[in-house]
Amino acid sequence: MNIKERIYYSSSPLAQNFLVSLAGRRQFSKRYKNLDSKLREIREINSRNEREKIEYQNEELANMVRFCGENIPFYQKQFADYGLSHTQIFTSADLQKLPVLTKRTVIENIGSLVNPSAKNYITQKTSGTTGTPFTIHMNSKTYELAMALLVDHENRHGVAFGARRATFAGRLIKNYSDNNPPFFRFNKSENQAIFSTYHLSKKTLNHYDHELKTLKPEELIGYPSAIYNLATLYAETQKTPSFRPKIIVTNSETLFSWQREFIEKIFRCKIYDYYGTAEYILFAGQSTDLSYTISPILGVHEIVDEHGQQAQSGNILGTTLTNTVMPLLRYQIGDTAESIGRFTVKNFTGRVDDQIHTPDGRRIGRTGEIFGFFENIKEAQIIQHQVDYCEILIVKLSEEIELPVEQILEKLHSKFGKEIRFKIRFVAEIEKSKNGKFKAVKSYLQGT
Repeated sequence: MNIKERIYYSSSPLAQNFLVSLAGRRQFSKRYKNLDSKLREIREINSRNEREKIEYQNEELANMVRFCGENIPFYQKQFADYGLSHTQIFTSADLQKLPVLTKRTVIENIGSLVNPSAKNYITQKTSGTTGTPFTIHMNSKTYELAMALLVDHENRHGVAFGARRATFAGRLIKNYSDNNPPFFRFNKSENQAIFSTYHLSKKTLNHYDHELKTLKPEELIGYPSAIYNLATLYAETQKTPSFRPKIIVTNSETLFSWQREFIEKIFRCKIYDYYGTAEYILFAGQSTDLSYTISPILGVHEIVDEHGQQAQSGNILGTTLTNTVMPLLRYQIGDTAESIGRFTVKNFTGRVDDQIHTPDGRRIGRTGEIFGFFENIKEAQIIQHQVDYCEILIVKLSEEIELPVEQILEKLHSKFGKEIRFKIRFVAEIEKSKNGKFKAVKSYLQGT
């Protein structure tokens, strides 16, 4: 735990609210300083017909590929190796001349993928669908567009920018062992109540309900699994929520139809899921007919089968149109989709994990960010054998690397509590499922 974390977790809830709002204020300026102009840009492009959208993407794609050929060492070498010139790629169909870019290739070549002249760029870390820690660098334009696309999604479904919202994601906003209310911290800059998903249980539900009733959020937003867990607790305790949001917005995980039906029944409102990539290449918001409309502004997407051929359903590839800091061309996102139109998708399938069950009855998902703190981890998986025992499989980038085991254990205990024993095993590889998907969490507990 670093100094900032120690200061935060040792502070009172009031002081933590101040620190959360202070951090939120800094983020707000990065995310929304050009919001109005970005929303106008998004809405103007989204209003075009299909032919006009394709023409727009082809023009931006030709510019991006030319930029890569002139400025990015990785692509300069790749184009030379494949005997290509940037002038040969000026439509989405021409992208097939390039090889698929995998996450492993990006990690191993990140130095040559970053624009040498780029300055003051934004950096984020993620574990993604594959469970591999990953760093993405981007320019402010890409980041602002991604944030504005979410605002536009919320606007279209009746929630104005700045309206009160309650977030249920994977943020540890208080000590895991602290079971005293409040169970949220407030980001004043975004009018956002950030709730802990780690303290949800039958014992704490009344506190959560009272806090949500007092806050009266217009929107619940977060992971499907977290909001489903909240809904399940209401059902198990035969309690009706004391608040009613206008909409629920889910993201970051696959939203299953059975989750949707149950959540909508409990909270008496509609869910509008959205699909966004950690690499800020693709954004697709769900419409009232439950299909996803892909915005053409961030990137070009392809759907390919197991042989790499264009298909109606299969793996998603993405090519950035905006990020000149670390441009990704034909990047294999790691998810699958089923297309029903050039810019319309029926469904996305991404992260599908089990959840960790704790001895005191909590259910916790989205574990990958733990391993994102350690750059020399290639892949990691948590296997829960018993309610108080988990095995951690870790693949190192190379056999010679020494990893800080005690620091990894500290991160695990801070997220799941000290009642669970963790055994770390370093392995050469982690077995994938039959369909080739990676599960960051596997549980052998009955009923999970």
